[in-house]
Amino acid sequence: MRRSRALVSGLLLGTMISPAPVLAATHDFDIATPSLPAALALYEKATGIGVIANARDTGGIRAHVIKGVMDDRAALAALLAGSPLVVGTFDGRSAVIRRKPDAPARAVRHVRDDEYLDVVGRRSVVTRKRNSDVLVDSIAYNDTSSLGGGAASVADLLVLLPGVTGIQDGDEPRYVSVRGISPDLNQTTLNGITLATIGDNGGGTRRVNLQNIPGELTGEDDIYKTFTAEQDGGAIGAVIDMTPRSAFDYKGLYKYFTAYGVYNTYKGAAGVDRIPGQAGHLAQGAKGVLSDRFGRNGEFGVIVSVRYQNRVRNSYKNWQTDSYFYDGHGLPVGGESNNIPSRALGWNGLEAPQDIEYGNYSNSITNLGGSGRLDWRPGGSGVQASLMGYTYERWEHSAMNHTYLLLDNPQIWDQTPTSGRELIYRSASYIRRDRWQTDSSGVLGDLGWHDALSALKLRVGYTWEDYRNYQPRLTAYAYPKKQGLYPLYADYEVNDDFASMTGVSDPGKLRAMKYNLSQIQRYHDNAREGVTNVRLDYTRNIGPRARGFGLAAGFEWRTLNVTDRMEYEDYVAGADASAYMYFPNFLPPGSRYTLPWIDMGKFPWSAQKLDVVASRNDSLESFYRYREQLIDGYLSLHYKWRDSLLIAGVRADSVSFNSLLPQVSNGNATGTLGTNRGGYLHPLPSVTFVHDFPYDIKLRASYSQSVGRPMPSQIAQVQKMTCGDDERGGTECTLSRGNPNLQPRRAQNFDASVEKYFNHNHGVASVAYFDKMIKHDIYTLLDHEMINGMPTSVTEPLNATNSSLMGVEGSVVEEGLRGPFGQRFDVSVNGTWMHGSMIYASSSGSYTLHQLPDQPNYIFNGAVTWRVPQMRGAVRATLSYTPKYLTDPASQPWENVGYGELASLDLAAWNDITDHVRLKYEVDNLVGAHRTYVQGTDLQRINEKDYYGRSIYFQVVVD
Repeated sequence: MRRSRALVSGLLLGTMISPAPVLAATHDFDIATPSLPAALALYEKATGIGVIANARDTGGIRAHVIKGVMDDRAALAALLAGSPLVVGTFDGRSAVIRRKPDAPARAVRHVRDDEYLDVVGRRSVVTRKRNSDVLVDSIAYNDTSSLGGGAASVADLLVLLPGVTGIQDGDEPRYVSVRGISPDLNQTTLNGITLATIGDNGGGTRRVNLQNIPGELTGEDDIYKTFTAEQDGGAIGAVIDMTPRSAFDYKGLYKYFTAYGVYNTYKGAAGVDRIPGQAGHLAQGAKGVLSDRFGRNGEFGVIVSVRYQNRVRNSYKNWQTDSYFYDGHGLPVGGESNNIPSRALGWNGLEAPQDIEYGNYSNSITNLGGSGRLDWRPGGSGVQASLMGYTYERWEHSAMNHTYLLLDNPQIWDQTPTSGRELIYRSASYIRRDRWQTDSSGVLGDLGWHDALSALKLRVGYTWEDYRNYQPRLTAYAYPKKQGLYPLYADYEVNDDFASMTGVSDPGKLRAMKYNLSQIQRYHDNAREGVTNVRLDYTRNIGPRARGFGLAAGFEWRTLNVTDRMEYEDYVAGADASAYMYFPNFLPPGSRYTLPWIDMGKFPWSAQKLDVVASRNDSLESFYRYREQLIDGYLSLHYKWRDSLLIAGVRADSVSFNSLLPQVSNGNATGTLGTNRGGYLHPLPSVTFVHDFPYDIKLRASYSQSVGRPMPSQIAQVQKMTCGDDERGGTECTLSRGNPNLQPRRAQNFDASVEKYFNHNHGVASVAYFDKMIKHDIYTLLDHEMINGMPTSVTEPLNATNSSLMGVEGSVVEEGLRGPFGQRFDVSVNGTWMHGSMIYASSSGSYTLHQLPDQPNYIFNGAVTWRVPQMRGAVRATLSYTPKYLTDPASQPWENVGYGELASLDLAAWNDITDHVRLKYEVDNLVGAHRTYVQGTDLQRINEKDYYGRSIYFQVVVD
């Protein structure tokens, strides 16, 4: 009767007004029907309250699920959440439902939707942190208010979390380190499946390029910082798990599309370097997400996403890669061939540049890819299954014009702390072009079952990554001494710890010098890694509501196969380069002179004589193949009291590997391959204690052991030469050597944290302490050499004596701070302090570092969102700061290299112009920060500056 009365009386469109408000009673609700008329009938039955509604308004509207104890008015409002209906009048005996007024609804629709989406997203990650058995920090992706430009990646999201440092690729983060630990020591998974990664330039590392994983692929990204036996034992930094989006994240049809333009403020040398296609222009991109559920009872769901971007990212680079050291008489300390900064030998304490270099980099980037996922969740069965696939490609076409003066050090004149004069030994011009392509793909499936007590889940996946590059490069030199133009002097100044050229004694001689080709080379690089992963996990009586004994057990099998093959074409050098040299109408930033550039487009490759022996040797030495098999099993026992939890477990980490290595005799590859085999079995125990105190305070303490597996290239590679945009130490090229005798790292991890939750789980403040003791730590020893006339970094991995790292991180997240006039502020701030120590050996002795490679002493991340209903949108600012830190210790400590400090400030805003159209505006690198690389015992000198300008995005969003 009441159901009929509610629907029929709705035809009256009446409004019942009570003279005074009456407090609603409280009932226990369990209403799950999607039909709003049926849900209203159940509501009337549970409360005895008559509901007046218009049948035309309620038809076709899905009711929101409500469950639990709540007051009657709040329950009715919850039923209507997300619909165009609201509770009008309510007096405890009857209620009137009416449509939202059109104008006000349009005025606040997206603001309310965003508030709901953001708060739910942030609430879910805060709740996840609170309910997790281990320490985890999470971030949720939101289509309508995500940042990071149009091509926002998982790396853009993670750099906002506590203890996370973004490792840059130009103007974007590519990898992340957690708590000062190298990205190679993170275990990175998608839905628990390990991702394949080929690393930098086919380098065979374990760091996953998160720049290639788009934000819209995932719904939530978790960084686990403490470990139990249930997690992979190969993580010392963190386990990073990305949860793919599902159609079951939404009630029904969901759609989101955006198109955007990109403007980069730095145009560079493109257009004057005789290389077409990379002049600055307004670039573009688009992406979209479409999701829906189907089936008789909505048991199937499908979600697809696609993205495209093409933009130009030009930059300039300045180098001063090494130093000379003189005494009080202006003579080289230790002699010209053994120049060292020794006070005992009379060093005056000043550094003078060994070289002054300028580079102009033209780069176009294209991203294209997509993903799809099919889910099956038959209602009431406890069974669920999914199958997903993804593929993302990134192409980069680039050209580097690099000119420099190499200085001579028999003497220095007029030296002061900030200036001096040296002889010019050589003038050089270098050009290379690259055609990089990276493909990241995967197919993943899972099948699970659960009931009220137990859960069983099988996950299977195959992921792979391909890397290809074609690189021709030419180098031309001129020696003034050999051409009767000696002496030729260069004057320099040092500003902000960086040397630049202020003058040349006779600029005409620079233009008059004859250049000869010293390097003529082309190569093709093809690398591929594939990872097959099978996981079976079982849990019983584990979860936030569990009590008493519980257990988790599982098994994992994983294989990794990586191959890298480089085909070199080395040509006989020494010919006159005059026909290909020109002086561009371009002055490199920071330079007062212009050296000649090489016009590669005019170079006759077909007329060159191939050096067959050198080509064969380089090709053979650069090949490697590595295969690894992991078999893991674990058992984890839980005991849960009302307010406490104890977890104790052990994981058996078994790894076997084999590699094919080129055989080398007397410095030349023989053409045969040798096999190197190895492996290990490590038991990895762990124990965790969690306690909930009154006032929403949670304490965690844990101890665990984990393993840092060597990288494939560290084991399998004889040597590999790469020349590219991101080489270390300010040099153009890196020669990498492997070490088949490396032992895996063994880490003992101690952690403790205190968390305070507030504002109904909308906010959390936390402080965590961590301490890691690492046995057999692996570091990359760095040397600088001149190879084929090019400044080259030579690297080799070695085991350290021991290492340690400790630190404290704190964070505050507050959602929904209310301001005047309906303003709302969301604030997220975190900071981390770290101290590390490593003892390492080189040919010159044993040294102690007071920080680990890739470990800053502190980092800071923050984000503030100001939601302004008057503009139907919001303004958001994000800031991250990282001081200088070491990346590679050198055989001579004064040649240690690392990253310089970087403060990155991004600003964005968005506003709705209709109910379904939103405009977004974003400026990345608002303050125009330079990426710098540093060198020295205390990293006191800048040896490279990179400037990419600012990127400005304008987006149109339709949902």
